[in-house]
Amino acid sequence: MSILEEIKAAEKAAEEAKRDAKVKTRNIIREAEENASREAEAMLTTAQRTAKKAVAAAEAEAKIKAKAIVEERMLADRQLELAAKKKIAEAVEYVIEKVVV
Repeated sequence: MSILEEIKAAEKAAEEAKRDAKVKTRNIIREAEENASREAEAMLTTAQRTAKKAVAAAEAEAKIKAKAIVEERMLADRQLELAAKKKIAEAVEYVIEKVVV
């Protein structure tokens, strides 16, 4: 084989190697992008699940606190009602005493 043929063969081999390298590089990049996309979707799904759990827990806690506040206010209202009834009885006695006297 002449030197010219050897050079042409080497150039052809180099061109093929370059082409193969480009194909491999594109495949590696595509696979990396696909993997990154899958991982991002998984992270997003996990974050959404975590957020939903946090919201549900906050809602449950809010319901418990609201129930406690309602019960506390009902007790306070009942105490005011009893105090008012006692005052009514005292007021009626006072009025009767003043009218009769």
